[in-house]
Parts: sequence; structure tokens; C-alpha cells
Amino acid sequence: MKKLLNIFLILALFLLTACSGNTQLFREDVSCKDIMNAAVDATNKPTADKIYLKDDNNLDASTFSLWADGLFGESEEFSLIDDYAVYVSAGTTTYEIAVLKATDSTGVETIKSIMERRKETLSLGDKGMYDPMFKQRMSNAKIETVGDFVILIITDDNNAALKALENLK
Repeated sequence: MKKLLNIFLILALFLLTACSGNTQLFREDVSCKDIMNAAVDATNKPTADKIYLKDDNNLDASTFSLWADGLFGESEEFSLIDDYAVYVSAGTTTYEIAVLKATDSTGVETIKSIMERRKETLSLGDKGMYDPMFKQRMSNAKIETVGDFVILIITDDNNAALKALENLK
């Protein structure tokens, strides 16, 4: 009976690890800026309207609320973010790479919901009236989690961006 239980536990552990996908983390020295730059460089990037970087300290709780939800106010969730890098396209092209790093693993799910809200905010905007690729880009938008990093990718070639991120592991 013990042997059967041990075999079952080993099999369950194997299945859990096999089904969890690639859980390899980024190298220790990788920052949000590195991740954003790798994804941007791997894709056909349009001119930037805004680039928010922790190094430049150009994103605060008010600006974050406007970016994430299109609301004037201060986001309490901003305190869950340890590092950030966001590339927002100018003009009518829908293109965005956003990388947010949680202060710890407990904030990752909240940050994922912020990225979902960002997608909703973009979907409600007027770029859809001007960008012929809007629906395709938004329907193909990806939200990836790697450790404490949450990454929003909205480009013409999300697979190229994801492949570039693999090189940072």
C-alpha cells in the first residue's frame, strides 16, 4: 500500500510540474526595462508616445490610475509595484509593452488584474476607429507572468516578443 501511495505521489508531482509550463525565471540581473526593451526591439515598434521607467521615476499613483483605468485619482495598487517599464505608442497605432514587477509574490494576481483592466481601457478608447489592426492586436494581446513580473504584450508579432523574453532567462 505504501509503495502504491508513493508511486501515486510521484506521478501527481510529475503531472503538476509538467502541466505548469515553463516556469523558468528571468536571470537575477534582469529589470523591467530590460524586458520591455527586448520585446520592443524584437517587434516592429511604432514611435512612442510615452515611455514610463522606474529609472526616470515618471509614473506615480495618479498617472498609474489614468494609464490602467482611464480614471483621475490615485491608485492604491501602485504600492504593489517594485519596478516598471511601459512603452505606449503614439498616434493611432495600437502597440504597447508593459512590464510591472510585484514587490512580492502576493501582489502578482492583483497586477495581472491591472493588466486586464488596461486591456479593457484600451478597448474602450478611440484607437479602434483609426487603427485598422486594432481588433486583431487586441484579440491577440498577451499577459504573461514570470515570477514576480507581469507582462502585457500588444504588438503585430507577440511571438517574436515572447521569444526575445526567453533569451533573458
